[in-house]
Amino acid sequence: MTPLIDYIKTYITLSPEAEQEIRRIGEQIEVPKGTVLLEEGKICRRMYFVAKGTLRTYFYQKGKDITYWIYLDGNLAIPWYSYIQREPSSEYLEAIEDAVLCSLTYDQWQELYLAYPELERFGRLTMEEATSHIDEFYKGYFLYTAKEKYELLTYVFPEVTQRANLGHIASMLGISQETLSRIRAGKA
Repeated sequence: MTPLIDYIKTYITLSPEAEQEIRRIGEQIEVPKGTVLLEEGKICRRMYFVAKGTLRTYFYQKGKDITYWIYLDGNLAIPWYSYIQREPSSEYLEAIEDAVLCSLTYDQWQELYLAYPELERFGRLTMEEATSHIDEFYKGYFLYTAKEKYELLTYVFPEVTQRANLGHIASMLGISQETLSRIRAGKA
């Protein structure tokens, strides 16, 4: 649980008691590439912190696999709507590399928030950050050219181009894999 605790400490001062409780109730798991952690129609009951590896969220539209987001080391990986609203998910969460994950359930987090108010601040700050990244990224999704979308992605998440496959990246950007290949080759 140390990677998650270190991540939390980049946002807030964590009391020794809260740290001890997170270590006690948290779970660190290793999952192989291809593991599906959440399926469409299921409620997301766990949040995941990616200590090592890469995950993606995706959904199917007209039978086509559409990558929604890619999560690298050092990031929370949460299908937000299902997790917060306690509603069935419209997406999947999958490991696209072997991964080490730190995890707590939704109910455990709610209990931690009540017992340790500093963790509510952590929750707010991470939600604000996630919302701002998603807002900036998806404004670009609608307003930018394919090349500008790719440049924004590499600016915000520079490692993603080395860690995720081209098909997932192209899908996330809403462009064809051929267009992405031309952009990367400097021909677009």
